[in-house]
Amino acid sequence: MRQRISVRDVAHAAGVAIGSVSRVLNDSGYASPELRRRVLEAVAKLGYEPDFTARHLRTGRSKTIGYLLPNIANPSLAAHLSEVERLTQAAGYSLLVGSSERQTRDRELVAFFENRRLEGIIASPTFEYPDPEDCPFAQSKLPVVICDRDMGAAFDSVLIDHLRGMRRAVDYLLSLGHRRIALFVSSASLRPGREKLAGYKASLAAAGIAFDERLVFMPNSWIESSSTRMSEMLALDAPPTAIIALGTRMLSGAVHVAHEAGLEIPRDLSVIGIGEASTLELMYPPLTMLRYNFERSAQLAVKLMMDRVADEAPAHPRKLMVDWDLVIGRSCAPARQR
Repeated sequence: MRQRISVRDVAHAAGVAIGSVSRVLNDSGYASPELRRRVLEAVAKLGYEPDFTARHLRTGRSKTIGYLLPNIANPSLAAHLSEVERLTQAAGYSLLVGSSERQTRDRELVAFFENRRLEGIIASPTFEYPDPEDCPFAQSKLPVVICDRDMGAAFDSVLIDHLRGMRRAVDYLLSLGHRRIALFVSSASLRPGREKLAGYKASLAAAGIAFDERLVFMPNSWIESSSTRMSEMLALDAPPTAIIALGTRMLSGAVHVAHEAGLEIPRDLSVIGIGEASTLELMYPPLTMLRYNFERSAQLAVKLMMDRVADEAPAHPRKLMVDWDLVIGRSCAPARQR
């Protein structure tokens, strides 16, 4: 069994005192550039790893943030998680991740984070807890940053402007002459679905187009295929000439059915994908996409959390908004007369 490298070993290799190593590794007190170089070179050479448990007992700080999300398989959430982890590590913190798809699991994870004496929680839960007394995040003593959920005014939060983004996408299709636009997004039980639907309806209303619920598919699960619903839409007397869909099985299912029906993109059907660029960029023709700016969302979430941890945030919770980017590809064209 490999013997654990100690601070004493690092100090000996660097030719400095143990206290000097501690100042460099904990970023506490002055350390000259030369001292810092020698210590970090010794750390790299020996493969030294800090004992976080010992540091916690010594300093009372875990230097760890909890991250709670519904499903790590969701491409957009996975991209957000990756960026949050990169940023927290750059700030000298570790990230402890928990996946939750039910309310009881939310409670379990909050309790787990508290018992491990974490310093804060970044959360995108699957339930929005309209009753604050029933909300495990409201009961927690840890700082909490909520990502893209309607959880009231009690928390710091980073929200995505789904309504404005959807209006931008619909308005673009309307400018191309489309009047029958299908929408494939997640359930209205959570903020992202509700806001997208509201933006969709608002753009149609502004253009004097009646809302047709037959052109909307909003399942409870983001992984549910849209194949059956797309087939039903194409069988309508006035089928859709354009679709806007989440870049999951909702998009792939709808496009597959369209191809099977002999429709060509964008000649017969214009397509806008919603999501993170890496999950959409492999499609052909190159998709016009409503791109999720996960980098900006992660930056703001980590900044809010670090401010709370450092006790540098204002007393009142802050709410920050992130816009979508409409990236024009080659999957949209003027509507054809049928």
